Amino acid sequence: MKRGKNATIIGCSDLFERFTRHIAKDKGLSPGSIHRYKGCLSHVRRSLDVDADLVDQRRAGNFASILRETVSDRTAKEYLWLLESCWNWAKDKYRLADSNPWQGLAAKIRPHSTQKVKPFTEGEVIEILEAFKSDRHYRHYYPMVCFLFGSGCRFGEAAALQWKHLSQGFSTAWIGETISRGHHRRTTKTGKAREVVLSPGLAGLLAQVYDRRSPKPDDLVFPAPHGGSMSDQLFRKRAWKTILDRLGIDYRKPYSTRHTAVSHALANGANPLMVATQAGHNPAILYKSYASVIENRSIFVEFS
Repeated sequence: MKRGKNATIIGCSDLFERFTRHIAKDKGLSPGSIHRYKGCLSHVRRSLDVDADLVDQRRAGNFASILRETVSDRTAKEYLWLLESCWNWAKDKYRLADSNPWQGLAAKIRPHSTQKVKPFTEGEVIEILEAFKSDRHYRHYYPMVCFLFGSGCRFGEAAALQWKHLSQGFSTAWIGETISRGHHRRTTKTGKAREVVLSPGLAGLLAQVYDRRSPKPDDLVFPAPHGGSMSDQLFRKRAWKTILDRLGIDYRKPYSTRHTAVSHALANGANPLMVATQAGHNPAILYKSYASVIENRSIFVEFS
């Protein structure tokens, strides 16, 4: 590939670092996003050690192939999107060629079909809750795990919950924020707030916790054992995996508590639209993902 006229000579890794600093300054980056940018940069340094204006479709395609051999399809797509954005940003600034060699590469990746994660059975849920409640090391997490199974909330949403977000009597919870990697607070995944109606049993548990702690309105409902926000990674690696291993239950990520809550609600005859609203699900996606769980019954009135 010929160099563009008056092109700036800059290496790919140097270009991507400048792009990252630009995005961080212009839009701000969450810890999770920073992790993705750093991950992409490490692969660029290893496998794309050329000047940016020399990257053509062949080089970009080869790099995409290397990515697919070393990271998941989802991560490969994310990295290729970042590189496409980087080259679009740098086109005029560094006089790169008008055609973007990364354009369309992410769309060509078709993730392999994966087996759907099974929800926990009612018996497994009871076992898990009892194990957390009785364990001297991990009983601190018991109210949090009860809330996850009983509300269908995402882990970060539960971790961000403050006492001021609960109604008087603890019958409802306002879900409008999430915490990423234990400290970065932002809006929910969908960008929308919602109200979740809590069961009497869950409301009673929260009332007990409140009476025991006498917290302030801004205090976290489910703090980490030593204070501060709870980290999903630490919880998963230490408490969650340990409990499941001990019980001999097939491992599923903590996110499966949400899948379990939604699946059992639908199987129990709950209105799918109400479930979607309270779980913060897109109704169309819920119908597609849980079609086999939704009870198939006539909706028409029988006149005879």
